[in-house]
Amino acid sequence: MLDFSYLSQAYGIYLLLVIRCNGFLTTAPFFSSRNIQVSIRVFLSLLLALILLPFFSVADLMLPISIWTLVLMLLQEAALGLVLGYITSIIFAAFQVAGQIIDMQMGFGMINVLDPQSGTQVPLIGNFLYLMAMLIFLAYDGHHSLLHGLWTSFRLVPPGKIWGGQNLLWEVVRAIVVMFVIGLEIATPVLGALFLADLALAILARTMPQLNIFVVGLPLKSLLGLFTLALSLPVYGVFLQIVLTEVQRTLEYILSIIPP
Repeated sequence: MLDFSYLSQAYGIYLLLVIRCNGFLTTAPFFSSRNIQVSIRVFLSLLLALILLPFFSVADLMLPISIWTLVLMLLQEAALGLVLGYITSIIFAAFQVAGQIIDMQMGFGMINVLDPQSGTQVPLIGNFLYLMAMLIFLAYDGHHSLLHGLWTSFRLVPPGKIWGGQNLLWEVVRAIVVMFVIGLEIATPVLGALFLADLALAILARTMPQLNIFVVGLPLKSLLGLFTLALSLPVYGVFLQIVLTEVQRTLEYILSIIPP
C-alpha cells in the first residue's frame, strides 16, 4: 500500500532540489548560454534533482502547511542557485572586460557583434577571448567543477534550510573587483604595445607636422594590436588558469559562508 505522506514529502524535497538546480543552471557559465534551450535546461534540472534525491532523508524536512511559507522556501532555493551561478559568471566575464579595453585602444570600440550565448552586443575582441576561454574551460572539465560546487551547496545547506552570511554581499563585491583586475591584467600585453605605438606616433607628429597622424595611426594601432594579441595567445592559458582558480576559490568561500 502506498504511503501518500511519504510521497508528498519526497515530492516536496524533489521540488526544492529542482528549483535550486534550475536557478544555478540559469546563471552559471556555459549552462546559461542561449544556445542551450530552456527546455533542455529544465530537463537537466529535473534529472540532476532526481539523481540527488536519494541522498536526502524525507524525515529531515517537514513541508510547511502554509502556502506562503512554501513559496518563501522555493524563492530561497532559487535565490541560492542564482547567487552561486552568478558569482562564477562574474569572474569568468574578465575576458570580456579585457576585450572591451583592448577594443577601445585599437579603435574597435564602435564594433560590436551579437553574442549568440547571451543575445547581447559584445566587443569583438572580448567575444573572441571569451569563446576561447570557454572552449578551454570545457576541455578541462570545468563544467564538472561547477556541478560539484552545486552538490557541495546541497551538503552544506540541505533543501529547505535557511542560508545566509554576513560576508556574502562583500564577497559578491569582491568578485566584481577581481573581474576588473584580472581583465586589466589580461589586456596588459596589448595595452603596453599600443602605448609604445602612441608614444612613437606622438614623436612622429612633432617631427613631421604635415603628416596626418590619425590616418596613419588608426590602421597601425589596429595591426599592432592584432599582432600582439596573436603573440600573447599562449599567455592567455596562464590567465585562464588564474581565472579558474579564482572561480574555484570564490565558490568554495561562498559555500563556506552560506550556512547560517
